Amino acid sequence: MTELQRFKAVVRFERPDYWPLYTLGGLGYIHGGGLVNLHRQGLPAEVNDVEAWCRFFGQATFDHLAGIGADCPGVKTETWREGGFEFVRSETGALTRQVIDNDLAYSMPDFIEFDVRDRASWEKYKELTTPRRKDLALLEDWKKRFAHRKRPLMVWGGGTWGWARQLMGPERALLAVYDDPALLQDMIDHFLWVMEEFTFPVLEALRPEAILGWEDFAYNHGMLISPAAFRKFCANYYHRVAEVAWDCGAELLIVDCDGKVDEFCPLLEEVGWNGNWPLEQVCGNPILDYRRRQSDFVFGGGIEKEIVNVGSSPERIERELVPRIPEMLEQGGFMPMFDHALQVDVSYENLCRCFTRLHEICGSPEDLGAFPRIY
Repeated sequence: MTELQRFKAVVRFERPDYWPLYTLGGLGYIHGGGLVNLHRQGLPAEVNDVEAWCRFFGQATFDHLAGIGADCPGVKTETWREGGFEFVRSETGALTRQVIDNDLAYSMPDFIEFDVRDRASWEKYKELTTPRRKDLALLEDWKKRFAHRKRPLMVWGGGTWGWARQLMGPERALLAVYDDPALLQDMIDHFLWVMEEFTFPVLEALRPEAILGWEDFAYNHGMLISPAAFRKFCANYYHRVAEVAWDCGAELLIVDCDGKVDEFCPLLEEVGWNGNWPLEQVCGNPILDYRRRQSDFVFGGGIEKEIVNVGSSPERIERELVPRIPEMLEQGGFMPMFDHALQVDVSYENLCRCFTRLHEICGSPEDLGAFPRIY
């Protein structure tokens, strides 16, 4: 089977020749500092991006595209160092303080101020980030490049309240549900308009297999907004994207949302989407319980990322994988992989041991990937 055929078998709840281990930039891959650490431990230097990572560890991935918007002004920023930290200020008024070399440190920045604080700052942000035209030449190039693809094509599907939270900060975005619903709805309506103008033409022209949304609006105990608020502000967006995507032949409409998603997954099914990942285990997402509740829903992730860190044991790796992963595979519609990007203190030995066991569980060919098997 090709990667594309294998993908279709998974999302159709059929049995592939072996179960693919998918990875993306934020699911199953690794943060920059962790990659540096792995190279010090023996990972070949040429394994330095997602494509090389997938070849080395015998994983599968997607081709990725977004919209065809062009001539977007963009947001200018200035950066300086002060008191042992790096500060980033944007022309929107946003201000962030972070540790120096934060891309390698895996440290949460301190968001002192956000892009959107009121109607005026939203209008300024919108002016700076909205494309001015469609790049039809780019669309024609993509049509030729992906006409005879052998692996699934995934197109960016945007999001709703999670993006408002990203722009406003959680406190303002939560208060806006009650204090300024018109502003919040205008933001989400604009996100949908951008999809309509610049991404729907991609769906119609290329007929991708997968649509990827993003929210991250669940924390360790559940969604930050209520199901009622989701239905009020977000449902129309999801219904509209689903309508176009299904008409264009998509087979997977999946949302990347960290945190506990026990309330969110049924809502996704309600609005016409059929998948969720990464099912973070530190939040207690019981994947087998979710499968019993949603028998036709596609789940991905579900493997605690910390089992491959320094100090973990072979026994912990085995407990994390068995029996949950084989049981999920037996029921179908599951993409097993780590529940987030791997961390800085990853162990190369533990990672190879974990991949060895995963490939055994998935029935992979013994020569899939070049990593050293550790049994």
